[in-house]
Amino acid sequence: MTNYKNPVVWQIAALHLDNKTLFTGVILHKVPYSLNKKPGSFRNLLKVISSYFVKSYDNKEISISVNGQTTNTTTDKDGSFRVLMDGLQYGEIKIHISNHTEALKITQDYPIIHENTNSPFDIISDIDDTIIVSHIKNFFKRVVTVAFKTPNEREVIGFSKKMFEVLKKRKARIFYVSKSESNLFWMLIEFIKFNKLPEGVLFLTPHLNLFQLLNPNKDINFKIDNIRLIIKNTADKKYVLFGDDGQLDIQIYSEIARSFPHRILKIYIRQTHPKISAHQKQMMDDLVSTGVPVKYFKSNDRLEISDELIQLKS
Repeated sequence: MTNYKNPVVWQIAALHLDNKTLFTGVILHKVPYSLNKKPGSFRNLLKVISSYFVKSYDNKEISISVNGQTTNTTTDKDGSFRVLMDGLQYGEIKIHISNHTEALKITQDYPIIHENTNSPFDIISDIDDTIIVSHIKNFFKRVVTVAFKTPNEREVIGFSKKMFEVLKKRKARIFYVSKSESNLFWMLIEFIKFNKLPEGVLFLTPHLNLFQLLNPNKDINFKIDNIRLIIKNTADKKYVLFGDDGQLDIQIYSEIARSFPHRILKIYIRQTHPKISAHQKQMMDDLVSTGVPVKYFKSNDRLEISDELIQLKS
């Protein structure tokens, strides 16, 4: 494992919004594991486990500097930070802690600055069981999959990948909003890169320690709050939403569609099991009743590109 004298920036993004830049990130006391060794099933298990033994750099003052501007803030109890800075920031980002002149090491091999584009619409997507098979409703299968399958071995959802490829060519950028914790950031970005999915900003729930993993107590409003933040701060954009029927995506997207009826072009929901339960059917009926076009798809459904693009014209 590579050791750094100071804490490290485990995750960071600079997201361009309407003449503002949102800086988000997570700072840890050290790197959880070696970042440059080739993955294998056993090494993947060690990486996953070790990430829950690393302490977050919690409740500490930090400064964020870019383009000669410096903003001071404080990490929260999970080592996370979030700051809105005026203007669209492009320069090198440096993060300092109190009484240290040396900037913290940024560990991620993934884009930091996420610029806006001239596309009239963008994508907001879940991750688990929407772009990557995670078996989220089966605890045992999910644990085995996350622990023992390397990112390159994980199964990608074919329909979602094809749609993202089409929309990426039209310069739509993507926001991944997931209840997966920041511990899995490395695994998720490796999966995205390996499968050549759009390298969008990741909104993940806070970094967990081992005790919290057993009782995560995640914010039930995390996803909807972040989706609202994105939509409210990009006034000229419309959105295409991707999710699945395994957790709360249908209810969340129903609420979003009712809150922003003229901003949502279409909602795609992946069917995770062969049989649709009565409860899922009721939720889907409620989603359809919002008036926003909905497609209930299976992983390997044939993609009629021309039909989909006609529906997405704003």
